Amino acid sequence: MHHRSAVMAGLATAQDGVVVRRQLLDAGISAAAVSRLVASGGLHEVHRGVYAVGHLALGRRGRERAAVMACGSGSLLSHRSAAHLWELHAYDGRLIEVTTTRVGVRSPAGVRLRRTTRLPVDDVARRDGLPVTSANRTLADLAAVVSLRGTARALERAEALHLLDVPSLLRSSARRPGGAAIRRVLASWSPEATRSDLEDLLLELIRASALPEPEVNAMLHGFEVDLLWRRERLVAEADSLMHHATRGAMERDRRRDAVLAARGYRVLRFTWMQVTRRPAEVRRALAVALA
Repeated sequence: MHHRSAVMAGLATAQDGVVVRRQLLDAGISAAAVSRLVASGGLHEVHRGVYAVGHLALGRRGRERAAVMACGSGSLLSHRSAAHLWELHAYDGRLIEVTTTRVGVRSPAGVRLRRTTRLPVDDVARRDGLPVTSANRTLADLAAVVSLRGTARALERAEALHLLDVPSLLRSSARRPGGAAIRRVLASWSPEATRSDLEDLLLELIRASALPEPEVNAMLHGFEVDLLWRRERLVAEADSLMHHATRGAMERDRRRDAVLAARGYRVLRFTWMQVTRRPAEVRRALAVALA
């Protein structure tokens, strides 16, 4: 009895309160013992072959893990459920969305099961211990089931959370149902804009606002910066999505910001949306920093 309790407690602790029948059998608990535990209330069946240990009061994470377990290997939390886990989209979770490569799996109660022939390794991730579609795959899948506005909000969240890698997202979503929506939203953010285009617009805004003239593409402590006010120890960077949203670019940008901050420089970063749609905010931020 002690062995059984320890095994179940260990599995439940690591798996948000749920276990799979195969795990219990592999741990040496017999099929008859599993049946007795179900009859006595030690285990509660959530889905066929998936049990909550001790009680049925599972939290959201437990219900999501149980859903993925019930769909078997090759299954991942996906679409709105995955987007909620990545903190990209608010979702009530009453219907859990799972994508699977398995053939012949029936959709468990409370689960919307989506089937795919393959899940490339770049589409597979783990977040908070749960198997989930990668951020890129999640964004592409989400774009196929929510509005353009919902897609735009998710992309903005991904950018804020440093999960957005635009070139990679465009490649991975090219042939997916949500690919067209992704491209449409990104085009409205930055219509074919290059870093130099955004720099030019930012410089025009500065000159039109009668702010002090900056140095352009100046070298500073081994780094090239977009706009520099040397006396005021201020740097402004034009954050074009196509050039700053990759993981490598973000790492370089953060390192440069840290080095310059240590030497007493303040770095302000401005996106295409800020410069073109909220110029007053950009002007105000620069004016305060230069005052």
